Amino acid sequence: MRHFTRGSHLRRYGVGAAAAGLTVAMAFMLLLMGGAGPAQAATISTPYLAMTVQAGQTVTIDLTVTDEVSQRLDLSVQGVPEGWEASILGGGRPVSAIQTDPDEARSLDLQVKIPADQEESTETLTVVARVGASTVSLPIALTVSEVEGGTTELTADYNSLRGPATAIFTYSLTLKNRTLEERAYNLTVKGPENWTLSLTPSGSTQETPTVTVKSQGSQGLNLKVTPSPGVQMGVYDVLVTAVGGGESVEVPLQIEITGTYTMTLTTPDGNLNAEVKSGDVTRVQFVVTNSGTGPLQDVKLTATAPANWNVKFEPSTIDVLPAEQQQTVVAVFEPAENAIAGDYVVSMRAAAKQASAQSDVRVTVKTGTLWGVIGVLIAIAAIAILAFVFRRYGHR
Repeated sequence: MRHFTRGSHLRRYGVGAAAAGLTVAMAFMLLLMGGAGPAQAATISTPYLAMTVQAGQTVTIDLTVTDEVSQRLDLSVQGVPEGWEASILGGGRPVSAIQTDPDEARSLDLQVKIPADQEESTETLTVVARVGASTVSLPIALTVSEVEGGTTELTADYNSLRGPATAIFTYSLTLKNRTLEERAYNLTVKGPENWTLSLTPSGSTQETPTVTVKSQGSQGLNLKVTPSPGVQMGVYDVLVTAVGGGESVEVPLQIEITGTYTMTLTTPDGNLNAEVKSGDVTRVQFVVTNSGTGPLQDVKLTATAPANWNVKFEPSTIDVLPAEQQQTVVAVFEPAENAIAGDYVVSMRAAAKQASAQSDVRVTVKTGTLWGVIGVLIAIAAIAILAFVFRRYGHR
């Protein structure tokens, strides 16, 4: 710069040399501006430049990125101690680059997970935004100490529940504030798509996204989970998160859907009527159907019949009946030998541990052929006797 600005040199080399010197100077200035411009235009800030944390804690620090131009910023975190985990989140997901907007600041989160065995110390993590060779840095000091008195804890009485798809699963959770300050926590629940998730403070019927917990206090929470209709068997994850005071805690929950269990017992044509003969054996087909989503195991078939009747199933037990399948069985009816002709009710039952079904069958007893012949002979004999009596004594 000095070589090209002195007047004696301009006079010595003439106008052409002066123009050349000015061109080089302008190029150099543009190079400086190009190298420093993005770094000066973009800024990263946080209200929490230094904080006290505890071992085993996961802290979330708010970051704000502003810029005078629209450009790509590559993001990274430097100085992360061994065993620590640090990531930059945007929209709840890890990000490594953003596109700035001069009209709108970008909101990010620095999430840091501190190992449970971390000794007391002060560590500095640096958030770096890079544009080409230019960088913007934001150092944040985290002091690991037990002096603060504790951390936030979120626990559940039971982390895993199981039941059929038609059940409503209820969890009892406790949010504890072990710090020395009152904190407001934002609550979120994530679960499978189309499931109904309801998180309420204990003793309240209204859902709320925020709860305030006093220092060294706790807040009970009730979570009700209703699976979506027709959900398949399997294990599903639910995550409850509380964020407050720059700290984030979460508790993972699991729900095991064992299936829906629905069983029916009827005849192939749905007609619950049967005709039998006294003193004879009649076989009638029945169909056991599992219309649920889970298998039925050890299905036992029984019947409740009138006295001295014998009614049984073949087979009398179905070891496993898979979901949405059916099996044909045979009911064997053997009425009492002296059963009077008429209608009777026999209750047929299929029962498994998971579900049961019952059908009442109207059984019509008809007199057998032998008894019919005997009845006719008795009637003829009675008529003959009456005729003999009438002829012999009728004219007296």
